Amino acid sequence: MQVTVSRLSPVEVSLRIVLAKEKVDAELDRAFQKLGRDAQIRGFRKGKVPRPVLKQYFGGQVASDVFRKMIDETLPGAIRDQKLEVIGQPRVETESDLLSTAEWAYTAQVEVRPDMSGIDLGALKLTRKVYTVGDKELDVALQQKREENATLRTPEPMRPAQETDTATFDVAILVDGNELVEFGAKGRTVELGRNTLIKEIDDGLRGMSPGETREVSVSFPETHRQKELAGKTGAFRLTLTALQEKVLPELDDEFAKDVGAESLEALKASTLATLQKQFTDRSDDEVREEAIESLVKANTIPVPPSLVSQVLGQLRPSLMRELGGTLGEGADLETTLRTEAEQRVRAGLLLTEVARTNGIVVTEADLNARLEEMAKETGRALPRLRVEYRDQQKRDLLISEVLEKKVLDLLLSKATITEVPTDISDVGAAKEA
Repeated sequence: MQVTVSRLSPVEVSLRIVLAKEKVDAELDRAFQKLGRDAQIRGFRKGKVPRPVLKQYFGGQVASDVFRKMIDETLPGAIRDQKLEVIGQPRVETESDLLSTAEWAYTAQVEVRPDMSGIDLGALKLTRKVYTVGDKELDVALQQKREENATLRTPEPMRPAQETDTATFDVAILVDGNELVEFGAKGRTVELGRNTLIKEIDDGLRGMSPGETREVSVSFPETHRQKELAGKTGAFRLTLTALQEKVLPELDDEFAKDVGAESLEALKASTLATLQKQFTDRSDDEVREEAIESLVKANTIPVPPSLVSQVLGQLRPSLMRELGGTLGEGADLETTLRTEAEQRVRAGLLLTEVARTNGIVVTEADLNARLEEMAKETGRALPRLRVEYRDQQKRDLLISEVLEKKVLDLLLSKATITEVPTDISDVGAAKEA
């Protein structure tokens, strides 16, 4: 076997492999002998079909089967001998017909892990945002708890609908004066002001009283998913059938006990602690993300196209949601998605190299510790989680998660981190505690 290596790019290699003639001849001979024992062709007795006739009827299939067998037997060894770290599946093309040429050769194009010898894995310079939860954030969280435990009642005396009320209504859609019955609805119940309704309906219901009917104009966009409505001007005929107002519980010791605390002060303390943990976790996530970004920025290694395509296929729906709303007019979304996928692949390769050069591995103890954390975080039973993560795909994902955390822990331990006090209002309202 002769192997000729051609470097197509930093991450692509072509191997031309010429097979030993005597070995191929022997394989072909074995294949035709086996076929000859079983082949049945009109005019010949079973097992007595001449080789030329077998070639005429089955030569192409026999040659194809032998070539596949020879590739399976020779390609792994050729890759191993050339010390190539192959990523993905090779693309193989045959160069010759086994039955009619003197040289039997094929070409295998493979993607390989990029050269990491020159990458910079030195100390990173990072910034950690330090968030301090105060009374404002605590008040928001406690108000959320009251909202979660609110009750509904019919207003006494009855009044027009307003924001935060729960409205039950019927809606009909009119276009060119005709009602499109298939698009109407009866008995819908929603809370006003929650952005769960079309704006014209939400605005139209406000100020209505039960039993009242009102029409509000609407212009449907050209891109509307229902072609009967796309680009049309029409109206919603709204009938309010019931109205309820929200009643919030008083923020006192009794409420605190209802939600599982011993007293109001205990509820405030636990809520404050939960909020602080949320923002500490946020700070940790942000500095880890910055570490990855800094590592990638310092090492613009080439990435194998197949890995990029694989990541794109897996993440395109979520990336569209993440990035679609931030692109300017006329921006090439696909180019942006591909760039993001390339960065994720580059980050994965670099983190793997950090793990390799520092001897970082994931042990069973690491996996068990992570499962215990997950059980505490989710409230799920640890034995059930252990059974669930026996599935190889889930186990592999868990290993990747733990490995990334261990690598980032190492990078952060070597990094120069500057702490910067940050106003929580800069990142939006306090999260739900």
